Amino acid sequence: MSQDIAKISANYKHRFNVNDPYFDESPAEELSLIIVIPSYKEPDISYTLSSLSQCIAPKGMVELIVVINAPENASSDVLEMNRHTISQIRSREKQLVENRISLKLIQEENLPKKFAGAGLARKIGMDEALQRWTLAKKDGPIVCLDADCTVSKDYLIAAEKAFSNPLTKLAHYQFKHLFLQEKDENLINGIVQYELHLRYHIQGLKWAGYPNAMHTVGSCMAVRASAYAKSGGMNRRKAGEDFYFMHKLLPVCQFTYLPAFVYPSCRSSDRVPFGTGRAQLEFLDAGAQVRNTYHPETYASLKQFFELVPSLYHTDEGLEELPDHLHKFLLEQGFENRLKDIISQSKTANIFAKNFWQWMDGFMVLKMTHFLRDNSYPEIPIDMACNFLLRKLEESYPPLSLTELLERYQQFDFRDYSRGLTTNDT
Repeated sequence: MSQDIAKISANYKHRFNVNDPYFDESPAEELSLIIVIPSYKEPDISYTLSSLSQCIAPKGMVELIVVINAPENASSDVLEMNRHTISQIRSREKQLVENRISLKLIQEENLPKKFAGAGLARKIGMDEALQRWTLAKKDGPIVCLDADCTVSKDYLIAAEKAFSNPLTKLAHYQFKHLFLQEKDENLINGIVQYELHLRYHIQGLKWAGYPNAMHTVGSCMAVRASAYAKSGGMNRRKAGEDFYFMHKLLPVCQFTYLPAFVYPSCRSSDRVPFGTGRAQLEFLDAGAQVRNTYHPETYASLKQFFELVPSLYHTDEGLEELPDHLHKFLLEQGFENRLKDIISQSKTANIFAKNFWQWMDGFMVLKMTHFLRDNSYPEIPIDMACNFLLRKLEESYPPLSLTELLERYQQFDFRDYSRGLTTNDT
């Protein structure tokens, strides 16, 4: 195993832009987890660190890599806030050590303006985690967290247990916004609807038959070091880096749900172009009371297409029965030629299925979803959409309120997490 991770890591460093190691001391022999937290203009990381220090201690040791980052043109106010963050981190270091967590602090506050953002900061930390595992001669997990989150007490032991199974390559924690702790009614209203939108979309894709319909929340991801390196590592996107990273690995990695919780912040933020904080900011600025989301008929159209996939290895006859809007999208994507290529590269129906869903990845499904939204099924208020889909997922309910809907859709997701591994044995 140690020889494997050394070769895989060396190949990754040869192919991609990787910084030299920031730390050269040997990791503890009992190292079992490395957690990476990017931190930029963070007002109060102490809640996150306190939460980690109160977790049930794992059997092994944990390294916590915090990447204090800023672009080359950062204002003095941003840099001063980063100094405050470092002070908070140092004040919590003793508590962390007492819970078997050793701190590694990286400062990169002159990042190229073109690339500076969430993706690059995660990449710096995750690349360092890969190099730490290589130095430890182990193929262990790299766990992602954000500087505005708290975690449940079983957070550490859940990841340690899951990755003790060598087949586990990729994982995702449960998440939940603790909106009842908020005092601002507008923030509460916004985050209830935002989380509901995320869960509604995943359940819609599951109902439609998309095999890789998983949440991709950056603060909830975990990946084995070898899988990280083989996939080409983290991208440098300023936002949405988590979505692209997860969907790059989902078709080719065995995935597991982690039963512990991450509790992301409900706050608004201008630090990234999109995501939770930006969604909250735009919702508050618009003064709206109800968000719109994808029309449920979008998922019905996707279901028509996805149900054809198993038969496409043998015949494409069913494609002509698809509605015109799907035909138009597939034509724009050069689907006919792409399908021929996938079939020619697949010796069996099972290999065809793996190759097809690797092409029909999360990004392609999102493009199809947006095409249907823009050309056939305009968005509708989220409560209408969620109540409609709910009747597809189970027996009819009287219309539920937003908070009732969120609770119901949370139950769907938590049920999926309780089932454990998702089949993907590559």
